Amino acid sequence: MSLALDTSVVVRLLVATPSDQAEAARRFVGAQPGVVAVSDLVVAESYYALRHHYGIAHTQAVTTLLAFITDPRITVLGHAREVLGAMVFDGAVASRPGLMDRLLYAGYTASGYEVATFDRDLAKLTATRRIA
Repeated sequence: MSLALDTSVVVRLLVATPSDQAEAARRFVGAQPGVVAVSDLVVAESYYALRHHYGIAHTQAVTTLLAFITDPRITVLGHAREVLGAMVFDGAVASRPGLMDRLLYAGYTASGYEVATFDRDLAKLTATRRIA
């Protein structure tokens, strides 16, 4: 059976705190024979934890997560890899629409849906309808 990571494991790997859990996570994941999976929800929760619990700036949180999920030992179950990759361009990191909006947008549009929103930033993306 393949292994998928919980947010608590991903965050420990990214922030190395507490050090004993971070080291245990590193050893455990490193001992796995194949790739390990993370879901879009784990990426979103990890972003939130980095920003709000660890005070990491948006740009650093996005680039850190992107580096993590593009590691060849990680597979992403969802759209986070392309979403984070699209947020980083020419050395800059887009902040609007935000990561959560972009993840839901990617999921909906990949399934053939348009997105209805009141959010002006999200409405700038194609396949959205802004409710006035």
